[in-house]
Amino acid sequence: MKKLLLTIWIGLFIFACVPTNRPLEQKPTISVDPFVQNWLEKPASLTSEQMAILVISKAPLKEYSFLKHAKGNYYTGHVTRDQLQLLLKDKRILRISGGEQKLHQK
Repeated sequence: MKKLLLTIWIGLFIFACVPTNRPLEQKPTISVDPFVQNWLEKPASLTSEQMAILVISKAPLKEYSFLKHAKGNYYTGHVTRDQLQLLLKDKRILRISGGEQKLHQK
């Protein structure tokens, strides 16, 4: 009886530990860094204000002249709010991160 209960408990433990976190490629929406989201939502003081970002995409983004190709499907650049909103509408983009420190670490 003890062996049966132990086997059932181990089986439940194994199935409970199955990872439920999906890879970035399977997520339905773009993952946006909170730093970038806050910058986008704050009132604009200047129309030419720019932010440094890092973009990860599923496919090449050659048509965006304001992005510089870093490696693979990684792109960097300094974008305005309008350009950032344009990127947020693109289905190929997986993640947008911001901040000068992150750009120089990659």
